[in-house]
Amino acid sequence: LLNGTAPVTLEPGQVVCGEQTEEVSRCVEVIYTVSSIVEANDTSSKGCEDELELVFNILPPFTLTPSAEPSSAPTGSPTASPTASPTASPTASPTGSPTASPSFIPSSSPTASPTSSPSAGPTVLPTSSPTISPSIFPTSSPSKRPSSKPSNAECVIEADFICSSNIAFRPCATLSPPSNPRCSELATPIISLSFSYQSDSTCSDSLNQQGDAAECADLQPLVDGLVNIGCSDLFGTTYPVAPTTVGPDDVFTAIVTNSPTKVNCTISSGGSVLQWNTIDISGGVELDLKEKYGALQVEACNDQICTYQLEFTSEFTNLGSDIMNITNATRVLDGEVKDFLEDLNREGSLPEYQIGVGDSASYAEGGINVDTCTTSSFLYSTFGEGNPPDGEDCEASDDFAISFNPQCVVSLEIDCVYLETGVSCQDIPPVDLYECDCVDPNEPDQTQYRPKQLQFGYTGGKCPPQLDVGSGVISCDDQINDPLPDTVHISATLVIATFFEGVVDKDDYFLLERDNVTNFDILNVVDFVISDPNDNNVIFQTFRLQTGCGATDSTGIVLDQPYASLTFFGFRCQDDVANFCFSDVRFDQKAINDGVTDIDITRSDLTFQGQTTDLLNGAVIPLNSGASVVNSATETIKVCGAASYTASGLVEANDTSAIGCSDVATYTFETQERASNPPSQQPSEQPSNSPTETCDIDIALECEGCNVTTNDIPPCLDRPTMFGMLFFGGNCSNTFSLQLPNQTNCTDFFENGAIPEPGSNETSYIMAVIGLGLWTEGNATLFEGNVRQSTVYYIYRNGNRLPSDTIVYTFPEVAENDIPQPGFFPDPQLYPPLQIVEFHASCSQPIVLFNQFGAHQIIQFENAAQGNVTILEATELNYDISVPITFPTGEDTIRVSSAQLITNYTVPRLVTIPISGTLLCSEEVAADPATECNTSEIAVSFGVTLNLAVPQTYSTTLFVVGRTLNSGQLCTGLEEDEFCAPTNDPICEEINQNLG
Repeated sequence: LLNGTAPVTLEPGQVVCGEQTEEVSRCVEVIYTVSSIVEANDTSSKGCEDELELVFNILPPFTLTPSAEPSSAPTGSPTASPTASPTASPTASPTGSPTASPSFIPSSSPTASPTSSPSAGPTVLPTSSPTISPSIFPTSSPSKRPSSKPSNAECVIEADFICSSNIAFRPCATLSPPSNPRCSELATPIISLSFSYQSDSTCSDSLNQQGDAAECADLQPLVDGLVNIGCSDLFGTTYPVAPTTVGPDDVFTAIVTNSPTKVNCTISSGGSVLQWNTIDISGGVELDLKEKYGALQVEACNDQICTYQLEFTSEFTNLGSDIMNITNATRVLDGEVKDFLEDLNREGSLPEYQIGVGDSASYAEGGINVDTCTTSSFLYSTFGEGNPPDGEDCEASDDFAISFNPQCVVSLEIDCVYLETGVSCQDIPPVDLYECDCVDPNEPDQTQYRPKQLQFGYTGGKCPPQLDVGSGVISCDDQINDPLPDTVHISATLVIATFFEGVVDKDDYFLLERDNVTNFDILNVVDFVISDPNDNNVIFQTFRLQTGCGATDSTGIVLDQPYASLTFFGFRCQDDVANFCFSDVRFDQKAINDGVTDIDITRSDLTFQGQTTDLLNGAVIPLNSGASVVNSATETIKVCGAASYTASGLVEANDTSAIGCSDVATYTFETQERASNPPSQQPSEQPSNSPTETCDIDIALECEGCNVTTNDIPPCLDRPTMFGMLFFGGNCSNTFSLQLPNQTNCTDFFENGAIPEPGSNETSYIMAVIGLGLWTEGNATLFEGNVRQSTVYYIYRNGNRLPSDTIVYTFPEVAENDIPQPGFFPDPQLYPPLQIVEFHASCSQPIVLFNQFGAHQIIQFENAAQGNVTILEATELNYDISVPITFPTGEDTIRVSSAQLITNYTVPRLVTIPISGTLLCSEEVAADPATECNTSEIAVSFGVTLNLAVPQTYSTTLFVVGRTLNSGQLCTGLEEDEFCAPTNDPICEEINQNLG
């Protein structure tokens, strides 16, 4: 039908029509079949197609001439005239030819010979008038008896229906799975969200990718019946919801009117909230169709729709020549039969079940959910029967069929963790200490200077031509002239202590550790024996290594340097200070089902350094829509020196579409060059002419923005919708507030045990409920759950204003198996109360952040007038780093190699300042426009969030490494800065004064 023209481009929901005219014959009975196929391509390059078949038939023609034999029914027209009258009795013998018409009364005996043709079988009495015309088709047998009067009624019924969806621009025939299941990637803000109510899903059944950005709370058991739905933003602005009452699997839609970051929806029954969900719809956090948030499953966002509601109007029309009785009206929906004869709406004013010529009877049925995101077929059929008052029955049917076959969508993410410190592989610090040094001047016990671990690799080298005087190989003996073999047995001992013994291949590394049998630590001297792996008496090499790791009068052996047949690759001290050239990283490969249909993960491979690992190990992992699975592999890298590493991942999945899906991802990171070159093993050929001059970078840290106080935190001016409560810990003596004494109350139950103290990190079970005796056990609470001391929990009422009085119960930590049903206290025999606190929450009594009621401190509130007010102060720290430099002779400029901040308040703790390659010089040189260098300062700025609930000390250390521009001499500088915040706290005032 395209006739070879260019392809036709269709947007989602668009339709294109083609037509072709053919001739058919109406003069013979014949069945015609028409087949149609359409094919299309899209950006997936996989394409799609569909085909249909239409079958229709031409009815047989009218009989043009009468048959040679009489019909079994009366003739189509009367005889010329009736016979005069029957004879009184049969004739004595048959006539020579049959009479023109049959006798009125049959003869008493058969004729002597049969007539040349059978008699016409006349009626007992002639009809009053002949029929108008012969019947279209002869009957297979004679009619039982002609009607008492002529009949001209033809029964013809037409069945048809109209299908419409709840989306006006989506006709039923064009319904298809959404083109993009990811709502968070829509080009426009989300203005409408549709969910289905899954009555069997609690918060633990959530399947989505929002993590902590989404919240869910089960307050009471869900009901398998009608529930009420309400949605709002976090400030209590309600959104239109339709319908507001739904049953299991029913769909409702919320119209979002003000582009909020998050939307909160509650499920209620009988006035009690059963569950609430907070979902991020900002677009910055992933939100996908078919994800589950507790009992809410995402069915649509804007025009990306999974579930449609259809309405079918079945219509039966009388196309015959007389009135018609409707005798049967049924529909079949996915195998379910329904009789709707009693519910027909008829045109005209005829008696029940009758419709006139040209009139119709119809039946409308709505609320039929169709899920395009599920692989399925949908069939709706309608069937009707009717008859005229004196004619034959007739029937007709019509149906609507459509299939949905959504293709799976899987995405792959790779993350990497440096296992030595737990930081991201992007933040692996350079190895800045190459000498093995476990000496701690602040540790008087010199036995603590001994290394806990030493790492070596077997390289097969010979004894060095010159032995070391200090640390290094102090004795060595090659006992064979040939090169050492690729596989050897190695023992590392000292007297009776064995630190390592085993077979090692070339380029493999091994670890020396404390001998737990003799309780010997690794001392400064280790004896190595390299021997035949099959016969340890065949010795290839022996040498003694003085490590110097715990020596106070000499330097230690150096990382990545050879010592006889071994190379030193790392150490760990007793205090866990460590540097290793070879260290492990863990790749976490996360496969996410971003589609709308369930899938099976059939392949998950990770390739690193040319080696591919099957992370599934042959298994198949089922993955529901919105769910994810993480598979991990541990690999070893070398961090001594600059190198680039890349891991690539592949994931494949199957689904019910039989097409499958896949995704790939890569992760690349680099290790950094060491800050300085290690000293050479051997002395230089001749001493230098003069001692090496130092190059020191004198750093002065001056922090702007560190003067953070609590003076600017406003009091509460309107009744809150939320309190953020810090479980500070401690008994009722810690209570501090501006509320009247009769508005607050705190009781400790010391006989039941002690409440966790500040700094203990112990856990208690906390319940917050409505005060003034308005709450009884079994009703919804404001909060309930185990809370660790020093962490924050939230008193919340589904976006509504909090009650005027609030009671907080504190119990011992409740074991997982003993956690009570929502709204109920824990078992008082096992978990008696430790403290009960009551305070006023309406703002008629002062509410100020830092107010504390027993063990609970208010650090955050939210209301309609002020929004979110918190003591988690977001601030920007600005460090002006002046760097006067003590230059060697003939130098006035350095080039920065690296600059890093180490803090106790940022994530990650190690912050790399992107100034590598920057030129630094003295102020005089920087002021000279003729010089290449123009700066003697570094400005560093970064945003942080400081917790002002308790006074804390924040420390910053800056380490800068560079080299002089001409000679390349190493220059280093290190400076520390500390401040305590909030600075107006008495404790911080004293600390900051001591810090200067």
